[in-house]
Amino acid sequence: MRSASGGLNAGSDNAGENIVKHILVIGGGIGGLSAAIRLGADGFRVTLVEKNSRVGGKLNLWEAVHPGRPLDRPFRFDTGPSLLTMPFVFEELFAAAGETLADHLTLQRLDPIARYRWPDGTTFEARSGSDALLKEIAKIAPGDVEGWKRLAARGKRIWELSAELFLYHSPEQIFGKGLSPAGALSAIAVPIRIGMFANFARTVHRHLHHPKLREVLYQYATYSGASPFKAPATLAVIPHAEFGFGGWYVQGGLYRIAEELEKLARRKGVEIQTGCAVREILVERDDRGGKIAKARTAGVTLEDGEVIRADAVVANSDVVYTYRKLIDSKHRKRYDDRTLDKLEAGGSGMMLMLGIEGEYPQLAHHNKFMPRDYRSDLRAMFETRTVPDDPCIYVCASTRTDPTQAPACCENLFVLASAPPLDGSIDWKIEGPRYRDQLVRALEHRWGLTGLAKRIVVERSFTPLDLQNSYNANAGSIYGIGSNSRRTAFLRPPNRDKEIRGLYFCGGATHPGGGLPLVALSGKIVSELVREDLG
Repeated sequence: MRSASGGLNAGSDNAGENIVKHILVIGGGIGGLSAAIRLGADGFRVTLVEKNSRVGGKLNLWEAVHPGRPLDRPFRFDTGPSLLTMPFVFEELFAAAGETLADHLTLQRLDPIARYRWPDGTTFEARSGSDALLKEIAKIAPGDVEGWKRLAARGKRIWELSAELFLYHSPEQIFGKGLSPAGALSAIAVPIRIGMFANFARTVHRHLHHPKLREVLYQYATYSGASPFKAPATLAVIPHAEFGFGGWYVQGGLYRIAEELEKLARRKGVEIQTGCAVREILVERDDRGGKIAKARTAGVTLEDGEVIRADAVVANSDVVYTYRKLIDSKHRKRYDDRTLDKLEAGGSGMMLMLGIEGEYPQLAHHNKFMPRDYRSDLRAMFETRTVPDDPCIYVCASTRTDPTQAPACCENLFVLASAPPLDGSIDWKIEGPRYRDQLVRALEHRWGLTGLAKRIVVERSFTPLDLQNSYNANAGSIYGIGSNSRRTAFLRPPNRDKEIRGLYFCGGATHPGGGLPLVALSGKIVSELVREDLG
């Protein structure tokens, strides 16, 4: 049995004892790495355990050798996020550890960020510069240029009002510090001013009239696992984050972020153990002084039975999974099974990684092949919970920017199409291969990737079931908890548990939400809460 604090008893509240507090982080996703790095830099003893063979969580990597050219460089696929936004969040993370991001990672701004194509031949390039972007809008609908500008200004205003307040801090940090009456009223008013009670799709419709431009904006709601027809208008901040701060590629692939964060964590003294799954979070009662205190964490039990004691536990594992599977029900009255069942899972997807012979020069780095009726795709994912007949198909061809990601004269195509979260109605062992064939046929025959099926030399697919099995993702969701309501958009399970002292959460299913920069910020928030509580 391991003991916290170099063999001293964990959880001591005696301020006179000079004890290095031990923090146990469950999960090596970007949120867990972010928290571990900051806590390690602050002088805490940090142990991070990750159930898979490598860190990164859903930001991960698959490599495969060309069967006919085993000595050539392999196909490399980023299996999760493929675009970096808000790079300054990661610059701040490296700076918090006393280092500089540019010394370890090379970022390249993409232009266009993405290319959209519709069945009638219309194309739209999501350009990085504002003037070039407005020219693209004018090609489709000159009358919507001013409306796009107004909507962009609204997204920027939402950012200015809410970023520092809601993205960089938890709600309890904001409202738990004794704000003045004027300060409290100002903070309370912010959700109204940023569109918490308005609807995203209706807001888009007020500004844009062309259906294709509306569809481009609908996409941004799905990035948070939400339907544009149910999500709050606050999500207008997402296109601002992309167009305002740019869409970026990391040379060598986005998994390089996880690799460098792991190295940074180790340099800060973090002990990282991969292939190390957690069976249970240990919870004890503290009744010292004759008063019954809250339950408190005491560490974890691993799958092999080993116990690691700690002063605090940071769960970067999925929040719903953590409460349901790792914490005894008697310690979670606030998040019992009935409450967890009410937390709507975000959307999911079907992923294909296709290593192919030859190249398709007509592809951009990021491509969106739009269906004839995009609303039917959204209905399938969020309402009928079925596999769509005609989905939007996203294709990432990172060799367009970085030829090292595939053997010479080859492409590494990462394909993603929408799918509903798991609810037991779809047998993915049967539906997965059928959906795979559907997507390959559509790319080959409708979207001009001639001979695609015969060019595939290595292949891997990922269904919502695989996401659940690989990452303990609630209902196989990509995006954790969706943002289809004000509650799930703004009042996610908190970063600090209110029933169990010393238990904290970071990652896409807690505050402030999903996506690389936000989960990194959740790690920042947790590190601050731990410092507040443990000093």
